[in-house]
Amino acid sequence: MSDGAPTAAPSTTSAVSAPVSTETWDPCTIPDEAIEAAGLAVETKKSTLIGERPISPDWSTCYWRNPLPESWYHLGVFSSVFSLDYLREEGPFEQFTAVDGFDGLRFQRKIKYDEVSCGIAFGRDGGVVYFMLDGLARTEPRADPCAEVERLARSLRSSLPSSK
Repeated sequence: MSDGAPTAAPSTTSAVSAPVSTETWDPCTIPDEAIEAAGLAVETKKSTLIGERPISPDWSTCYWRNPLPESWYHLGVFSSVFSLDYLREEGPFEQFTAVDGFDGLRFQRKIKYDEVSCGIAFGRDGGVVYFMLDGLARTEPRADPCAEVERLARSLRSSLPSSK
């Protein structure tokens, strides 16, 4: 029975939100062809840097070296469901700066070691991906580490998940 007020028609549609990703993207899925084209040694690929255990259950990682005989660094690619804001605010990094003509942010470690390093981070749908270039111990760098990690990131960007 109606008292003169309009009645709502039953809804024929439902609002369903897309599920939030709870899995990290695996950086070791970057194609070997892209790794080789970036100037990294495909045969050096490892999912952990030291030992068999991952650095954390919250992160997926993959590492490569630049080819011998001129090898002076390794590149780690890290992926997590954590956001880029989390990395900026809670992570062990600082000095986040925009990179001209690129959607990545360059950063440095908060704790400084006697090593060469530099990173580039990207926000992605469902998390963050970052590249960390670390110089090999007792090896002189053959280039500016920030310029080299930016070159690598630009070369491999198309192999990463879509950005935010």
